[in-house]
Amino acid sequence: MPVALESCLQQTYKNLEIIVVDDGSTDNTGEIVKQYGGKVFYIYQDNSGVSAARNKGLEYAKGDFIGFLDADDYLTEDSISTRLDILMKNAHIGAVLTETYSKRGIEGALSCQPRFKSERTSGKFYEDLVLGRLPFATCAILMKGAIAKQHRFPVGLSNGEDVAYFCKVFFSTTVYYTQKPTAVTLWHEDSLRHNIEELKKQDIELVKTILNDPFYKGALEYLRKDFISRRCLELFRKLYLAGEKRLARSYFIKAVIAKPVSIFKIDYLVKFIKSLI
Repeated sequence: MPVALESCLQQTYKNLEIIVVDDGSTDNTGEIVKQYGGKVFYIYQDNSGVSAARNKGLEYAKGDFIGFLDADDYLTEDSISTRLDILMKNAHIGAVLTETYSKRGIEGALSCQPRFKSERTSGKFYEDLVLGRLPFATCAILMKGAIAKQHRFPVGLSNGEDVAYFCKVFFSTTVYYTQKPTAVTLWHEDSLRHNIEELKKQDIELVKTILNDPFYKGALEYLRKDFISRRCLELFRKLYLAGEKRLARSYFIKAVIAKPVSIFKIDYLVKFIKSLI
């Protein structure tokens, strides 16, 4: 967390409200925050999960623009100024999404492979988000505060709460995408193993959470088959790589049932065949 906090305090844009929500952590978060004095606003709550923590931050945030940063990630020095400049110059834009650098472990090298070849603006990025066509990291999104506060992260969802929240944000406004990375996401082997355990629990609950939400009034129903198929293929790939081949196969079959042409995705089909050997 110190690295994440320092990256906020070292921004080229200085007029920041920094809120730390301590969700019952055992890593001395409170003591760490005290070292920063009045520069950081500290909130403690009993362990209620990441969604509840982010919702608490939304409740207390007073800024005209809002973004999130997890304890393991950090911002580039011009992260806020880059995104804020776009929002200030384009009144019709409600959120800015950027690329991020990925880093595996503390000593890992930074890497970034932009998803799109150029900057773009869209009022339908929610579609790209749920279908996996969009580069997506919570720390790489800056929103107008009024839009951010209209929505909340779903409490109780075992995985994908950020997708569910930002799908609503992207559905509510026009979003600007830029290839420039403005944050670094850190991956640990322990977190990867934890994610696999979560994958075993979640099935396609994210699909149901989003598509059955009355907020959309059925407007996303046309995405159901594609969303289920993509989600199942994603679960298949991750479980296959984790060695959970039997469970992985069940998701490949679900993907094909939802959208039969999924069977022609050669990379997935080859993995499915190998899982039978």
